[in-house]
Amino acid sequence: MKLTLLLPDLRFARQAGFDPVVEMALPGLSSLLGRADRRPQPATTMEDWLRQQFGGEGGGAAALTLPLDLPGAAAGHWLRADPVHLRADRDRAFLFDASLLAIDQAEADALVAALNKLYADDGYQFVAATPNRWYLRLPEAPDFTTTPLARVVGQDVHAHLPKGPTALRWHRLLNELQMLLYTQPANDAREQAGRPTINSIWLWGEGVAPHGLIKPCDRLVGNDALACGLAQAAGVAHQALPAGWKASGAGHTLICLDQLVASARQGDIHAWREALQQLERDWFQPLLAAWQAGEVDAIDMVLLGAQQTLQASLRRGDRWKLWRRPVLLRDCLAEAV
Repeated sequence: MKLTLLLPDLRFARQAGFDPVVEMALPGLSSLLGRADRRPQPATTMEDWLRQQFGGEGGGAAALTLPLDLPGAAAGHWLRADPVHLRADRDRAFLFDASLLAIDQAEADALVAALNKLYADDGYQFVAATPNRWYLRLPEAPDFTTTPLARVVGQDVHAHLPKGPTALRWHRLLNELQMLLYTQPANDAREQAGRPTINSIWLWGEGVAPHGLIKPCDRLVGNDALACGLAQAAGVAHQALPAGWKASGAGHTLICLDQLVASARQGDIHAWREALQQLERDWFQPLLAAWQAGEVDAIDMVLLGAQQTLQASLRRGDRWKLWRRPVLLRDCLAEAV
């Protein structure tokens, strides 16, 4: 049995006096990394890494996730139109995604109904497939390019707005719908409760479904929509991420352990530490024990970082390299700024 563990947002920027893993007991993670062969690789995002593994670099994200969220969706030109919160700061507007918003389906449906009423004559159809993943169906293929949502979280949106021949028209549309969302009862209730409002959407994911995908694994385990969409399009079995490690059968399994992503995007160090401690208890310690017992033959850990990706590989023979000791996580996980 071979496992590949994809671990976004486990690495952090090296800063004087900043050690997010200080006083944390993480023997499973430090032992796995210490016993492994570690190799630096070029930095990449989770989306780009997944696309490279499946050979789906050119496919549209909306076309990949739509069959999961709306299996019976009508054919057409679809974009992701995900709900976001924009926070103004002088002449800048910083974007926060739905992981901060805790949207329920009733709110999503109400806001999408208002958008559809406003844009019915334009032939635009908004759909809240899930509380966090919304879609926009266009009457014709988009002639603009967008930036994936994950690359804009925490950033000023102005440099990432749609680009192309009709970009200004879409900038105006975003301004219009922001004004509409501002007036909605669902957002009034959020504001009164002291919760961030759903005051914009982020358009992204244009393009057709990719063809000729490859199968980099026998099965995928995870909750990330793009990962599951790529797996489904490639004919790879996929299942939701369980609460902790459990053997999923022979062959090669790709496991997306993205539990740190939401807290990292929100800059919530306490939630990040709690999520990491849970990963240690439910995944890293059981996986270390399974590898030591010979139940797992090989483990590849892919630690995505902003400056560099770290790949750590464990094989059968590494069990006997007893001189390899647990690493000091602060040094192993920190990245130079």
